[in-house]
Amino acid sequence: MALESLFNRIKIKESSALPEPDEWYLENRRHAQEMMKTGSWTYEIGKDTVYFTDEYYRIFETVPDQLERNAESYFQFISKPDVSKVKKSRELAFQGHNQELEYQIITAQGNQKFVKEKTRTLLDEKGIPVKIIGALQDITSEKIIENSLKELGENLNLGQKVAGLGSWKFNAVKNEIFWSDEIYRIYDLKPQEFGGTVVELMDFTYPADRYVLAELTQKRLAHQKFDLQYRILLRNGAIKYVRLVGEPIANSDGLNTDLVGTIQDVTEIKELENEIIFIKKNLEQAQRLAKIGSWEMNAVTDRNYMSAEALRIFGITAAEFLGTFEDFVNRVHPEDRSIITDSMEGELSEEPFELEFRVIRKDGTIREVFQVAEYHLDENRQPAHVDGTIQDITEKKEYQRAIEIKQREIDKIQQRTKMLIQESGMVFEIITAEGIIRYISDTSQKVINYDPQSMIGKSVYDYYDHDEAAYLKGLICSAMENPRIPETGIITFAGSGDKPIYLEVHIQNFLDHPIIQGLVLDFRDVTNRIIMQRKIEKLASYDETTALPKPNQFKKELTEKCLAADLNQDSLIVMMLDFDGFKEINDSLGFMVGKQLVVQIVMRLRGLLGKDTLISRYSEDHFAIVIERLINLDAYQARVLEVIDFFDRTFKIDIYEFDINVNVGVSVYPLEMKVKETATDDEMAGAEPVVDEIEQLIQYANIALVWSKKEGKNRYSFYSSELNIQNYKQLQLRHDLRMAVKRDQFMVFYQPMVRLKNNQILAIEALIRWNHPDWGMVSPDEFIYLAEETGAIAEMGKWLLKKVCEDQRYWMLKGYEPVYVSVNFSSIQFYERDFVKNITDVLAEYEIDPKYLIVELTESLIIENAHKAIADIQKLQRAGIKVALDDFGTGYSSLSYLQHFNIDIIKMDASFLKDIMADQTTAIIARAIISLTKDLRIKLVCEGIENWEQLSFLRENNCFAGQGYLYSRPVPFLKIDEILEKGKCRPVLSNTTFKPRAERRKSFRQVFRDLLKTDLRILKIKDKTMNVGNSKALIKDLGPGGLCFISNIQFPLERDFTLEFTTTLLGKELSAIGTPVWSQETADSLFEYGVKFMMDERDADELMQTLYEVQIKMKKNILFTDGSFTDKTAYQYFDELTGQPTPAKVDFSQYKKSKL
Repeated sequence: MALESLFNRIKIKESSALPEPDEWYLENRRHAQEMMKTGSWTYEIGKDTVYFTDEYYRIFETVPDQLERNAESYFQFISKPDVSKVKKSRELAFQGHNQELEYQIITAQGNQKFVKEKTRTLLDEKGIPVKIIGALQDITSEKIIENSLKELGENLNLGQKVAGLGSWKFNAVKNEIFWSDEIYRIYDLKPQEFGGTVVELMDFTYPADRYVLAELTQKRLAHQKFDLQYRILLRNGAIKYVRLVGEPIANSDGLNTDLVGTIQDVTEIKELENEIIFIKKNLEQAQRLAKIGSWEMNAVTDRNYMSAEALRIFGITAAEFLGTFEDFVNRVHPEDRSIITDSMEGELSEEPFELEFRVIRKDGTIREVFQVAEYHLDENRQPAHVDGTIQDITEKKEYQRAIEIKQREIDKIQQRTKMLIQESGMVFEIITAEGIIRYISDTSQKVINYDPQSMIGKSVYDYYDHDEAAYLKGLICSAMENPRIPETGIITFAGSGDKPIYLEVHIQNFLDHPIIQGLVLDFRDVTNRIIMQRKIEKLASYDETTALPKPNQFKKELTEKCLAADLNQDSLIVMMLDFDGFKEINDSLGFMVGKQLVVQIVMRLRGLLGKDTLISRYSEDHFAIVIERLINLDAYQARVLEVIDFFDRTFKIDIYEFDINVNVGVSVYPLEMKVKETATDDEMAGAEPVVDEIEQLIQYANIALVWSKKEGKNRYSFYSSELNIQNYKQLQLRHDLRMAVKRDQFMVFYQPMVRLKNNQILAIEALIRWNHPDWGMVSPDEFIYLAEETGAIAEMGKWLLKKVCEDQRYWMLKGYEPVYVSVNFSSIQFYERDFVKNITDVLAEYEIDPKYLIVELTESLIIENAHKAIADIQKLQRAGIKVALDDFGTGYSSLSYLQHFNIDIIKMDASFLKDIMADQTTAIIARAIISLTKDLRIKLVCEGIENWEQLSFLRENNCFAGQGYLYSRPVPFLKIDEILEKGKCRPVLSNTTFKPRAERRKSFRQVFRDLLKTDLRILKIKDKTMNVGNSKALIKDLGPGGLCFISNIQFPLERDFTLEFTTTLLGKELSAIGTPVWSQETADSLFEYGVKFMMDERDADELMQTLYEVQIKMKKNILFTDGSFTDKTAYQYFDELTGQPTPAKVDFSQYKKSKL
């Protein structure tokens, strides 16, 4: 303000260069400048002259003579750091800008001063600067005060920062809060980020602690001082603890109350408090878990302190403890109080000491405690202070007592174990890695008859033969290489006796064990076990009755013989010999008779073939024989005939005589193959037989055995590669038959028996079907005889009866009228000792009334064993079961037996109906049977009704009942369930049983006048490679897309058969591969198939060209026969094909010849 006033006054005079002498004015200005410590100066720009007032000189502590009157003269007094700042100000003043700045000067006397300067530039009428007027004020005193206050503020802020303490004030009138810098730091804010309102302060307060600010308001209104703690929430999410201390003060208006106070960051203090609380809590918890408490005793004042855990050990609370030594001693068991008092007598030491005693809790329970105490003695060596710990060791003591008891028991067990080891025959050894014996148990004397002391220090290998020692060394080396895996073996200990001792040794590596430091061997005498095991192995490998090798041993010995044959370029044959009637002999005459028969057969074979011939009892009635080194195949054939002829003589056992029929199948080794022209004898001899070849050799002999059985009894067959599909199928069915029941592959189909007069269902016949995984639904004709041969028929028949009972139970629960079910039984089942009981047991198991079961037996069966048949039929009928005579008219052609058997039902064979309309004789016989059964009051069921003509004939002659395709084919369970629900079964088929399949193909097909013969092979069934075949089939038509063929083999379409067809046409051999896509059964019980080819475009084009040529030739010549055609019908062809007997001799030229 002083400088501004001065400038205004100067401005009045600024029009003149220098004012005229005006004493009043000059005096006034001089005193004013002196009082305000302000000097002035004037600078004329053009003249470079400066005029200073007297006060100016006084400020600079100089005189006019020492200060020149030019612009640069006064820069000598300016503090060097401020020179550039002042010069910059002068430059701006010369440009016409008014200036104001503060700087420091150094006076002529060397004193430092602070000055404040203002300048104003005067301009002429053209705006050009002509003069600068300046005013300089000495502000040293004010600056000193300002710097002191600033320093004081900085020191205050620093003190607040160090103390974490900030000051604040709340103005109630303005509702504003004023903070010191430290509070901003505490809140991590900048001054501009806080508006000073209570709302903002509330936002920074931790939500759960905002009630504290409400409490603060109440204290302000009550004019109370306050000391509060709460949490604040920073912007970065961090939380701090603060302490708010303050008091209310009266506002200047006298109406409102302000607040002043401090805020301190107490986060570290709070964390320390929490840590102390946590440590205390953990200490108490640790004491509680360890059951260790602490205590202190002031011996001078007799005041005691116990920790919480110590109080828990005594079973009291802090309030219940009087805190005196007497109270402590009174809680000790009376018998143990002397332990406490004795520890305080005699010469005391400051070394810690231990005590164990008992305390009695207020509930009467006794606890055992362990105490460690320490005396702090005064100058008189008397206790001044005692502290220590106390631990509840009750459970520990109980454990110790229990351990002592267990240890005594362990000592007893160890003694028993030692005695048991001595008596058990176990020998324990500890040896070094080099095999030196360091320890051996006393049982060595008993087991291996060696003194243990004499063996210590010697090598374990010294006590075994060379080979056994090498074997033992191998076990030990293996145990050393694999420390974690125990080694086990059987070694022979020669010993000092005549008989070797077999020892089972277990070796474990404890070389790294700090105590054992060796290999532990335990031996056990297993001599008896080894001898028994060898006997068992002999029983497993050799037949007990005949001492002949069993199949597994036979294969081993056969392999050796094949190897020898390869080495010597020799040959051999495998004969599979099967004899009939063994099961029947066992069942009827007993096991011993059958056993003696087998022994006699073996004795005869040995007498004929010699003791060196390999003979095996392959099964009960099946022998495998190996004949070696004969001169040629004719010689082998002659030897086979000798074996068969050898069975012509009767076998006599006790009072019985037996005529035994046999069949023989033969395979030749080396396995049949045509010799390659490039193969040498050495190359052929060098090949060793593998396991698959041995199995194949045996399989081929079994296949040949099946063929020989088809030719009749006492026949033989050599295996030939011309295995047709039907033979392969039968072989596979035979192999899979035994597991079919377990694999749940059988199904029951049912066919209704109908009252011909009114179509009422009288009964249903249960017919078993086999759903084979490869061949689909197999009819009984294909597997029943195989089941009888293999003995599987009994298990199959039991399954069938149980399944029928299960289905009957279902129909009964469903509410149907009772269903009569007819079941066929084979001769094998019939000849079982408990035939009737087996049936009634199953019926009882399923709670089925026996009267609803019909047992079907063939007439040939009951005639063969009439006495048993009469007895069993009577038993069945007494049980309520009806008996039906099946296939009537096909057996002995004698009706006399009807008077001896009380038959309930007769089933006339279907063969009578087949030609009944064309053959008058057959019709007469059929009428006679119908009339006969009426007169005998036996129900008659006619089988095989397939057309209306047959049905009309039966109805005209009053036949009682019938069954056949005209009414229903055999159907599965769900279908027969639908039929039974209706209660009647009407004829469904038209007059013709076979309807040709409609032609639907779009591609070209060449239809042949005569049927074209083809060779048929199975390449695959699903994804399984087969390559079997060489069966015959007939092609009806052929095209590039496929063909139609006729076969006597049934292929299931759902099994994805891949077939190969080979035929000749126009002198060319044609071959194609395809898959059947449709099939139908013909009137002649043959099967017709449509095949889709799997053929590439090139092969299809070649086949099309051939067929075009055939078509042209057939048009020119109706009798065209250039191909493998036959002039027979399909029925005639296959009838002739299957009717030809297989010759006993086969063409042996295909076999490999070595020295044959």
